[in-house]
Amino acid sequence: MEASDAKSIRRAVWHGSIPVKIVLDFGESRVFDASDPYYLTIPRISYLPLFIPQIYKFFKPFLIDSDVSKEETAWFEFESVPLKWHWPVGLLYDLFTGRDPSSQVTEDDAEHTLPWALTLHFRAYPQKHLMRLDTPSACHDAWMNLVKEADCVRHGSAKAVMNLTKDESTGLWDSLQSHDFDKFWSVNDKLVAPISTPTRNIPLRVYIPGAGLRVVQRPVPPFQPNRDPHTIGTALHLFVPELFPSQRVAVLARPVAHGVVLAMNTPLMELMQEVVYPDGFLHVSLAMMS
Repeated sequence: MEASDAKSIRRAVWHGSIPVKIVLDFGESRVFDASDPYYLTIPRISYLPLFIPQIYKFFKPFLIDSDVSKEETAWFEFESVPLKWHWPVGLLYDLFTGRDPSSQVTEDDAEHTLPWALTLHFRAYPQKHLMRLDTPSACHDAWMNLVKEADCVRHGSAKAVMNLTKDESTGLWDSLQSHDFDKFWSVNDKLVAPISTPTRNIPLRVYIPGAGLRVVQRPVPPFQPNRDPHTIGTALHLFVPELFPSQRVAVLARPVAHGVVLAMNTPLMELMQEVVYPDGFLHVSLAMMS
């Protein structure tokens, strides 16, 4: 793949976004006929906690008791499912709407049309399902732990992350918050495509929807024993052969990343370098085929 093509793919992924409609839970609003909704557009590669301050500022006048309902107790749900705040927004949308992006939208899909409707809560925090967002650095710390984990998968250690200068490490997070593509990738290239350290494994996570949501992760090297590149198709055949009996053709489910169906013959190495999320993982959700 040409360098210019790779950069254009990265840029397209970076600028992908989802229009969102936030509604305050009716039981937490002091307004009898419900508060106004709040609309915003969130980058797919970003995280819900980064937008809580502006969302909270909008809803604060509607809260029954703002001394009890605070920013650090905020959480979101979609169709009664609490959303994990340390997962990227694009992953959450692809996984929990469950639509096959390659299929045509019908009237039956009305509940999944944009904007994406989320319910905001401040009370009854679902501790069994979500980590606490109880410190200002909680989102950063959770993200950085994943960055280090992804580096360990790629290279066998987190040395590449640990070797970043303080300015580079801080710049990664700051550029994610400010949505600065050039600044982020000027540093992230040192992690996903270092010149001196070969890639041992691809940091791949596969999300399988359903009542018992499953997340599958295991080491997958860039190449098969016969030296052919591992593709998303060969990896899914290894991960979930019951859903991917074929390595080449999607039969029961389709792999989705950033709202796009991935071609089964796409090499994992290319995906890791071009469509990876900012935490270093290639997050792939499955859309079940009807």
